[in-house]
Amino acid sequence: MTEDIYAKPDLTKKVRFQTGVKEDRDTDVCDDIDNVRIYDNFCAEESTPPEKSQDNITEDQQQTVSVNVSSEKRNVFGAAAVLLGLLCLLLLMAVIVLVVLYVVERNRLWEKNSNLQTRYSEMKSLNVNLTSERDKLQTRYSDEKGLNHNLTLKMNQLEEEKNHLKATNNNLTIERDELQKLLDERTCCPNKWTRFGNSCYLKSTSKANWIDSKEVCEDDDAQLVIISSQEEQEFISSFMGQTWIGLTDEKREDGVWNWEWVDGTPLTETYWRDGQPDNLNEENYVEISDGLGNNWNNLPDNFQRYFTCEKVLE
Repeated sequence: MTEDIYAKPDLTKKVRFQTGVKEDRDTDVCDDIDNVRIYDNFCAEESTPPEKSQDNITEDQQQTVSVNVSSEKRNVFGAAAVLLGLLCLLLLMAVIVLVVLYVVERNRLWEKNSNLQTRYSEMKSLNVNLTSERDKLQTRYSDEKGLNHNLTLKMNQLEEEKNHLKATNNNLTIERDELQKLLDERTCCPNKWTRFGNSCYLKSTSKANWIDSKEVCEDDDAQLVIISSQEEQEFISSFMGQTWIGLTDEKREDGVWNWEWVDGTPLTETYWRDGQPDNLNEENYVEISDGLGNNWNNLPDNFQRYFTCEKVLE
């Protein structure tokens, strides 16, 4: 029957519905739609439709309106059902899209988390290495600090030693200069002195007796000349004039001539003039007279003569 309702209506037919009647005389097509009966009132053009009463016509019109209303409701319900289905489909598609997006985002977050975990591990390992390196540097810094402290102490000690050595060097320099001065005095002749061999000689410009001449030479850190070779004898004789030499016999014993030089060495080589020494008037001192060769002559102390001083170089 439902298929007959939704079927294409045939406008050439007349439809009549017959429903049951309730006790309250109220009629509703929707209350008992299964009891509807459809009559085919189609007649040929020549036939005459059966006559109906006025009451029957009114009832038929009411039943037709009820059927039309029910059909519209069914169309609305069908459209609503289709719309609901579309909404469900759209909702399902939205759910699927959301699920896909969720899965993609979850995978992305998992990958990101994995990368973060890896990076965290690397950073943790790097931090461990940096901590180890920091500890090494701290240890090295402590060692270098201690070494620097030791070096500072050592430097201070070296500075003190340097100052001490500097002072010592200054003292040594002073001593060196003094020794150099002494050496120069011993290896170089003073001003106005004449060097011959390993000695310096100076002939006086004034006369004195033998004893005073000896003292003057000693005051000048020298001695009356001692002649120890033929060459020296000739050199002293070249000064010309009568000069005292450092030879005396003051220590003569028992009438024996005991000539010796002022440094205490005995006489070994002599250059006496002929007839000398004659020992007249206690002539205990010796001069070089004019001329070359053998020119020694003994005289007493009261004679005034020039004298020659000698400094021996070391």
